[in-house]
Amino acid sequence: MQKKAFTLIELLVVIAIIAILASILFPVFAQAKLAAKKISSVSNIKQTALAVLMYNNDYDDMFPTGCGADWWYPTGGGWAWNTQPYIKSLTLLRDPTDPLSTQNWATWMFPPDNPTVSISYASNGFFWQDSVNSWKTYMYGVMGMSQPSWMGNSYTDGSQVTQSAATIMFATRASGDDIFAWGDCMGANWYDNGNHSPAGEIPDGGASTTVPYTATNAAGNTYTVNADAQYGAVYTPYSGQSPFAFVDGHAKSMVPPQTDPNPNRIYVHAPNQHLNLYPSGHDPLNMWDAYR
Repeated sequence: MQKKAFTLIELLVVIAIIAILASILFPVFAQAKLAAKKISSVSNIKQTALAVLMYNNDYDDMFPTGCGADWWYPTGGGWAWNTQPYIKSLTLLRDPTDPLSTQNWATWMFPPDNPTVSISYASNGFFWQDSVNSWKTYMYGVMGMSQPSWMGNSYTDGSQVTQSAATIMFATRASGDDIFAWGDCMGANWYDNGNHSPAGEIPDGGASTTVPYTATNAAGNTYTVNADAQYGAVYTPYSGQSPFAFVDGHAKSMVPPQTDPNPNRIYVHAPNQHLNLYPSGHDPLNMWDAYR
């Protein structure tokens, strides 16, 4: 009696079909996995924002500081420390795709010497330095630095925010930290250049789409943070999008330049500064400006 079996040709055809199906399905599975991580990150950043609103409710509607006066959070404070009673979960402070790199950490930041942890979300501590008139630094974000001797509005009252549903509270930035300087705060237009981390640069609709945004790590090596300078220091693992949380407590994923689309981002502090553009001194399209 003759036994039935697959011929070599039949086996090769079956293998080819399986290979074709795998080539089609694997990218779909990868996209589905990435979409799930994006949903998780949006949820995390939203819960972080709600924790800040709970803090505000207990502290007369005042936002926690983004960076303490001495830039050292265990003594000077910072939002990630001040809101710990409301968050109580390190997972909420992390994006699932964040590599949690420590390449920008100074040697003294590592445990056991210091209790530094990696986090993925940075508060809107947007500052602007007037390099034309006075070199004074102005605060526009919602969680600033507690150094009133050289800048105003270091603390923000919730009632001061003019468009809470369109003003950023948190952005996603990879490989931040919770302990020093701008590890968990972004928005200083003077802090990045030549420093040890992608600390502050917010998206800029007028920046180049071909020139990469770079930073220098603790070893002095320059590396690319984003291939597109319009994205600034914002982390964009989701097909160019990134999770953001807003002052009213909602969160969503956006392309970073949408948060600050106007290429004429100019701020007015003297009579001779472009009064025809923004008489109030605030760009109405800039979601980082809490006072526009």
